[in-house]
Amino acid sequence: MKGDFSRVSFDPRHHFSQVLLQQGRVTLDADPNEQGAILLHYLRTMALDLFGPYAAPAMAPGFGLTLAEANGGLALRIDAGRYYVQGILCESEGCDYLDQPHFTPGDGKNGEEDALRRWLGASNRDSARFFVYLKVWERHVTSLDMPHLREVALGGADTCSRTQVVWQVRALEMAVVEKTLQGQLEALKKALDQAKDKDKIERLQASIDALQSDLSLLRETPDEACAVPLRVFDRDPPLMNLRLQPPERLDDPCITDPDVAYRGAENHLYRIEIHRGSDSGAPTFKWSRDNGSVVTRWISGGGKRLRVASTRGFADAQWVELSDEADDLLGRPGSLCRLASVEGDELVLAADAPRVIGPTSRIRRWDQQEREDIVLDDGAVPLRASSGLEDDWIDLEDGVQVRFDLTRAYRTGDYWYTPVRTTGDTGWAQDEDGEPLPRAPHGTEFHYAPLGFVGLLPTGAPGISTTCGCVVKPFRTCGALTRQPKPPIDAIVVRNDTPTDTKPNTRTDSTPDAKPAVDTVAKKTRTIRKKDG
Repeated sequence: MKGDFSRVSFDPRHHFSQVLLQQGRVTLDADPNEQGAILLHYLRTMALDLFGPYAAPAMAPGFGLTLAEANGGLALRIDAGRYYVQGILCESEGCDYLDQPHFTPGDGKNGEEDALRRWLGASNRDSARFFVYLKVWERHVTSLDMPHLREVALGGADTCSRTQVVWQVRALEMAVVEKTLQGQLEALKKALDQAKDKDKIERLQASIDALQSDLSLLRETPDEACAVPLRVFDRDPPLMNLRLQPPERLDDPCITDPDVAYRGAENHLYRIEIHRGSDSGAPTFKWSRDNGSVVTRWISGGGKRLRVASTRGFADAQWVELSDEADDLLGRPGSLCRLASVEGDELVLAADAPRVIGPTSRIRRWDQQEREDIVLDDGAVPLRASSGLEDDWIDLEDGVQVRFDLTRAYRTGDYWYTPVRTTGDTGWAQDEDGEPLPRAPHGTEFHYAPLGFVGLLPTGAPGISTTCGCVVKPFRTCGALTRQPKPPIDAIVVRNDTPTDTKPNTRTDSTPDAKPAVDTVAKKTRTIRKKDG
């Protein structure tokens, strides 16, 4: 979340249940934000406990898949309704695979063509099979993304931002799935050959056995292997460490107490974000002392002169990122450019902009700079391998240093943040000796759920060979289900191989010999009244 926050204080390890305001005390933005995060954590944890990793409520099951003929080809319909993925509520109004609210499969004109889109539109379809799945995460939304969030009566003043649940129905060719899983298996075997620690050897062997079993299940009985393809998204979380280290030379020791490791004159919320991921070459990162919150709308212009909504917070020689909503939704980095100057309502670039303006184009400021010890790669800082030596630490500014573990894979958009104060305090976790501890990214966290397999059926006709949806019935229906339209039989199927028990553990009024709870209450009431009489 690239908002203008003082800090992000919610930590589930504290097990807080409520934020209590006190009279006459200072209230920060972090306090109500933490209250919302606490409540959301409780609700999603409860939903996860009740529904399991993924399931639809029987009252309004959503995201069922249907193939239908359309425009000389096939259309994959996504049913309206609700679905829970890792406790996150996903709501669909019903749509086509090619026309989703937050995802449009590539047509090959401005990038890679989506394999399922090509198959659906082909006149002569091959025997390819596709794994269709649901991808879910949250994104930060401001008035730049949705102008109606701004109260026009305030004359343009910015107020609160939002978080939004984003879901995308995507597809992978099964040939790609098997190839990826086989690659994971080979990597595990290689790590096992190099391992010497007994506990590590046992863990690796257990992982190899589990993956081999899943691969066999996927090849022999794919109808019973709905969750297996989700393994392609498994990864060891990348790690970053952060510390405060005073520089050897003090440019102006009068600014801050010389004993304080942090040399800055202001409090900041630092954000470190992966720009280019490991899958695109050597990974790089960008950073901001203001959580990446300095951003403006690109209104017009091109080349070197870009007219923007506001130049506040921008200055000469800074690095800015040109991006749009499509970059955010597809998980790709924007274009980093260097500012030559700021003139009126225009940002003047040192070189021509590598992209043209679009309806959702924006420009965001980042604070990395090239120095003697740092050579930027397309405007971003290269990650340096960690070997435990002091030289591994990368200086950001004013004593703030970071270090990465390049044995892990980094993904575009992985980010970490920490508040750094002029007192020298930081929210970064430390061990008993006061040494900083490496940690996984704060986000972005993606969640996945299987929906089904699409391809040619044994008859040779295209269809949905297996549906992977899971439906959970409420514990007490009280006749509500009889008033709801029944979902299509082939839309969602309750599977026996789902990782959670989808059968209710209590009796409902749908059970022949079960009686509504209201009758029991009425009988007890009449008994009490009789005794009183």
